[in-house]
Amino acid sequence: MYHDTSCELENELQSLHRLGLSEFEVLQILSGQCRSNDGKVKMKDLEAEMYLSQSALSRTVTRLEKAGLVTRAACDFDRRANFLALTDAGRERWEAARPTHNAVLRKHLA
Repeated sequence: MYHDTSCELENELQSLHRLGLSEFEVLQILSGQCRSNDGKVKMKDLEAEMYLSQSALSRTVTRLEKAGLVTRAACDFDRRANFLALTDAGRERWEAARPTHNAVLRKHLA
């Protein structure tokens, strides 16, 4: 069931919204955390919520950044830390993709 669900999520999100499943999940986490953290999230905090390795997450964030869906900025007080923020385009893409994500989950988990 996990394999079928994740494959369909990946295919539907990619074909309808130009997002991979990992990219969608990063946008989803950022959309929730940005509201409670002055609009930005530390990369380390995002890592703690994702199932990806640090390098895989970094590549995912780079793709989102190149697409204009997130911004990345260095922390003023800790050179090792990066902050991520959802752009307006990122929020719009995530909101457009949410119904697709929810429909696939309902189909497989009902």
